[in-house]
Amino acid sequence: MIGMLISGINILYPWTPKVLPLQMFRIGQLVISAVPAEFTTMSGRYLKNAVKKIFNAAGHSDIIPVIAGLSNTYSDYVTTYYEYQQQRYEGGSTIFGPHTLDAYIQEFSKLAFAIANNNATGLDKGPPTPDHYSKQKSFILPVLTDKQPKGKKIGDVKVDVKESYAINDTVEVVFWAGNPRNDRKTNSTFLTVEMEDNDQWIVMYTDASLETRFKWEYDHSDPLCVIDDIFDGGCTSHAIIQWFIPPDAVPGTYRIQHFGAYKNNGVHQYQGVSGTFKVTKM
Repeated sequence: MIGMLISGINILYPWTPKVLPLQMFRIGQLVISAVPAEFTTMSGRYLKNAVKKIFNAAGHSDIIPVIAGLSNTYSDYVTTYYEYQQQRYEGGSTIFGPHTLDAYIQEFSKLAFAIANNNATGLDKGPPTPDHYSKQKSFILPVLTDKQPKGKKIGDVKVDVKESYAINDTVEVVFWAGNPRNDRKTNSTFLTVEMEDNDQWIVMYTDASLETRFKWEYDHSDPLCVIDDIFDGGCTSHAIIQWFIPPDAVPGTYRIQHFGAYKNNGVHQYQGVSGTFKVTKM
């Protein structure tokens, strides 16, 4: 593992946070310090001891301080002053210098004092955390276009299912497909496994189910794909959908549907459906 000291770099946007959110919660005896970094065990002890000392002084002798690390943002490691001098991985990754822990103890002590004395509303909220979302850059090239397969349409079945399967078998179907990055189906699904029931199709499994797998890849039988693997365009591709039939699957008639989007003068939705197949116990 390689650590990079990137503090102070501001190419396009700051590479390390300049404003860090600090939080403290009390739930009964539990006092939680939400820290936006990775504390070494010794740093954590120093911080917990400082918090406990303040609560004890305010008459709260039964509190249990804990640290919730990597909260709200990430700012690498926090070591003690002495650990920092060794400049091992954790010390080298404490990007704000040897007194970082002291700064955290100072600010969390303010939070602890306010909560312990029922005066949290009087705290200064401090500067807001800057939002750099609009400045983020991606090194992933966009999808240029999805090529229609010769004599077929995107969404058509390339390799269909067999006629029947038994419990514990694996069903596999391959569809001509578009790049899944055209529509990530965040609130839907790339696939459904459906069972026929009284002339209706009931969804039994989706891509969120442990029993299914969805894999997308370029069609490498197309010679253009050597180039298009790099540029994400002008190449046919396919989606491989698998269903691992679980022991508790209900025997009956099934089908698999695939949902996606392809890009060609805009983004267009499509769907495809496999042939029907039987699932039996044997």
